[in-house]
Amino acid sequence: MTVNEAKKILLAARLSPLEQTALHVLFEEISYDDLPNEIWHDVVGYEGLYQVSNFGRVKSFRKGKVRILKANVGIGGYFRVVLCKDFDKKNRFVHVLVAKAFIPNPENKSQVNHISGDKADNRVENLEWMTPEENIRHAFDNGLRKSGCEHFRAKFTAEQVREIRRDCIPGDPRLGFKAFARKFNVTSKIIRDAYHRKSYLDVE
Repeated sequence: MTVNEAKKILLAARLSPLEQTALHVLFEEISYDDLPNEIWHDVVGYEGLYQVSNFGRVKSFRKGKVRILKANVGIGGYFRVVLCKDFDKKNRFVHVLVAKAFIPNPENKSQVNHISGDKADNRVENLEWMTPEENIRHAFDNGLRKSGCEHFRAKFTAEQVREIRRDCIPGDPRLGFKAFARKFNVTSKIIRDAYHRKSYLDVE
């Protein structure tokens, strides 16, 4: 069995679009055939040089050669590709390229959200335009971003936060904000925010 024959059998199997895309990536060094139901649009700002598909693949037409670009993981775990125009190379996030090419944005929202939370799934149906506030709320609602004591930069455990709120006496030289700041080796502002419930909102 040849590689092309194996590819046709695998892509004909009852796999999800994401699984089909993953299989195609494995074969992309050999063949650049379109996936079933794959649609290509010009990359906005790079018309005639690059195209992006509704499955999140990016194709280059530069120097008279057609090839699929390899995406690398960039900042925050998002996939990106290097695009070149007028000798100027820039890293571009794949999910943003897909959204600009396929998803209307009449409200001119500035961020592209992965609906499932999977940053590797850059299919058009997994993307949507959002404001920064909507994006943050989506992350918290779906457990994609931790807050309070669960955040990786948290200064206190839940019990320490309860201790601050229970025992701290603002203005007291021994039990005030400065005293607790010395105890936990943080700034007075961090103690004050925890005491006044401006932070660690997850702690009752």
